[in-house]
Amino acid sequence: MNKSKKIIFKLREFPHLSETFIVAQIVSAINLGYEVEILVHKILETEPNLRSSLIAQYGLMDKIKLEDYKIPKNKFTRLYKWIVLLLKNSMDMEFIYKFHKEQSQFSLTWLYQWYFYKQLNEVALFHVQYGTGAKPLDILKKIGFFKPKLIATFHGHDAFFPINGFISQEGYYDNLFQYADLITANTPYLGDKLIEIGCPKSLLQLIPVGVDTDFFYSKKQMKLPSSILKLITVGRLDKVKGQLFAIEVVRQLINKGIDVELTIIGGGEEQSNLENLTTKYSLEEKVFFLGKKLPVEIREALWCHDVYLLMAVPLPDGRRETQGLATLEAQSCGLPVVVFDSGGVKYTVDNGISGFVCPEHDVETVVDKIAILANKTDQLEQMGANAVTFVKENYAQSVIDERWRKIYNKVINEK
Repeated sequence: MNKSKKIIFKLREFPHLSETFIVAQIVSAINLGYEVEILVHKILETEPNLRSSLIAQYGLMDKIKLEDYKIPKNKFTRLYKWIVLLLKNSMDMEFIYKFHKEQSQFSLTWLYQWYFYKQLNEVALFHVQYGTGAKPLDILKKIGFFKPKLIATFHGHDAFFPINGFISQEGYYDNLFQYADLITANTPYLGDKLIEIGCPKSLLQLIPVGVDTDFFYSKKQMKLPSSILKLITVGRLDKVKGQLFAIEVVRQLINKGIDVELTIIGGGEEQSNLENLTTKYSLEEKVFFLGKKLPVEIREALWCHDVYLLMAVPLPDGRRETQGLATLEAQSCGLPVVVFDSGGVKYTVDNGISGFVCPEHDVETVVDKIAILANKTDQLEQMGANAVTFVKENYAQSVIDERWRKIYNKVINEK
């Protein structure tokens, strides 16, 4: 093993169907020539989707290492092993003491945890996915014990307190923001949120999530001027995704005499509310719920539609979409997009060129923009072509991989 070329990705669980961007990140590191290990608390069963094929292709399940501190369940055995570990590591007593001192209260667990990470102390880099996963690496860096470089990539909810409804701010990221080697976020929106909670600007770098343009590519047929305008939106059925507003858009377009249909792909807790609104508006023949679909099926659906919608809106706590990967995948397939200016979504659209960015909650403006595309087939086709170019130039995975190549090389080789 060339330890100078080894990256450990630290995750809570792996692999998640909805976290294709994490699989893409790991595959990028492998393609860049790094040896990879995936450190997790829990291994999830894989599902037959695009990313599980990548998981098999790159042997990612074989690269998983459980974050198991091997703490005996029997309390007497646990204490005995603790004493043995303490004696065997007496040369590191200063670091062991400092590590325990950083904890809120004494526990035998801390020595087992410290010893687990001691065995990983010679790798080149830890790349943590989600800021909440940085513990205890931030403490190990603080006490001067940990040699690997540390990058933490934030994805959204991990920047909004209370995180997961119970983690309060109260200095939660202080050690990470002081001792990490780099913090990354996918858009200026998320970057600003990190700065608000204490991340130094000098530590922060913005790197968007990339799109596999070899998989999501344009194969759309030319739309006939007289045919129905087909709208589509993809994502979990959640209030932050704003599917309720998409249904309202359909209602208003039909009231204007524009013949449209809306396909909604995804599952989630908002499904009954969305179906009830569809029934209320008598749109059962115009709004279709397809449920969860595999990426191959999503791509096929995108090819059969004309315009992509993302009516994302803020949640009560103010949290918004941080990027919107599906919006980019749709553009890569040749669809112009119409979105609300919510969170980081606007950064995924070349406004007026590959689609339209409309004020948050402004359904009327969305309706007006879609009406333009419905009445001007040439503009619809041109925007679709522009969308493909926009994604290839700015968000193609090959483009993002090159940025990560420079980042990894710089961080790992810094003295």
